[in-house]
Amino acid sequence: MAKIQNNLIIHGLSGMLGKQVVVRRMKNGQYVLSAAPANRSQDVSAAQKEQRERFRQAILYAKGAQGMAEYQDVAEARGVSAFNVATADFLHPPEVQKIDVSGYHGAIDETIHIMATDDVKVKTVGVMIVNDDGTLVEKGTAVAGTANTNEWLYTTKCAAASSSVKIVVDVADLAGQVALVTEHS
Repeated sequence: MAKIQNNLIIHGLSGMLGKQVVVRRMKNGQYVLSAAPANRSQDVSAAQKEQRERFRQAILYAKGAQGMAEYQDVAEARGVSAFNVATADFLHPPEVQKIDVSGYHGAIDETIHIMATDDVKVKTVGVMIVNDDGTLVEKGTAVAGTANTNEWLYTTKCAAASSSVKIVVDVADLAGQVALVTEHS
């Protein structure tokens, strides 16, 4: 890539010349001369099409969400744009780090501790408790812990038929991306 400075012939010129050379004007006012991009008419795999569509959806989401205070705060702290933060948030779903069921034995008013993280913010944590036979014991939303921003607490409201149950946790971020994890107690 060649940089061009104070050239009267190329000044103001931009675009492709003869399908071989591209002239671009950069944001700082300099002109750059580079080789034309290769023809990319090759067949695209299904995975590539899927990723391109996912990225297109991320861009659409970020255009509308970049004004959100959460994205602007993170962008300012990281020194990037809110658009970039919102795009990355869409592309990276939240994660369930740990489900601690040591305090749960199938009774009412027992607490399940959930550790969940996201690159920006975990919005909601849902909990569903199901008996071994598949019947629903209860479901509800966990509340954020006060000591740790990644900790969520769910207090049971119903007693289970047995202490051997399946606990399903779903974590959603601001972009609506969801992570689903199942734990057996």
